[in-house]
Amino acid sequence: MMWIVPVKPPFTETLESKVDLTEWSGRTLDFPFFARVLGVRTETVDSNRTRNKQYWESMESGDPLVVYRSDTERYAGFGTIGAKAQTTYFDKAYWDDAGAISVFTVTDYDDSLDLEPEQVNSVLGYEEEFRPCGLSKVSDDRPIDDLLFFLDVNRNRATM
Repeated sequence: MMWIVPVKPPFTETLESKVDLTEWSGRTLDFPFFARVLGVRTETVDSNRTRNKQYWESMESGDPLVVYRSDTERYAGFGTIGAKAQTTYFDKAYWDDAGAISVFTVTDYDDSLDLEPEQVNSVLGYEEEFRPCGLSKVSDDRPIDDLLFFLDVNRNRATM
């Protein structure tokens, strides 16, 4: 399974730089001492949050993800899902009480992408205008391997 994760401030802080998890009293052995962390809003009762909760629950460690920066409208990075937990710690400590209590670490993160949405949409066969508005699962019938290859080929091009 592959995930498209839209990110905007204040969540960018805990994605762009690893955070010290040793101060989190709820940290389990699944979580490293330092990690990149993202969260999903799952607690409000509406269709988007219900979908987010279902998606978050089905995420597995090692699933690939691609990060879409909502504030810049660019695909900016990719990595894999790490450990997951339900906690208010990050929401209160980093995310201004945004309501994101379903959290996960991002491992093997590469932030060297700078891709227009149309480029990713073309590879996945999405409509050109598609913009992810919430956590999205890439359907298994989409060419996920082609996208992973495309992302790998395009890494570091933004810095060349």
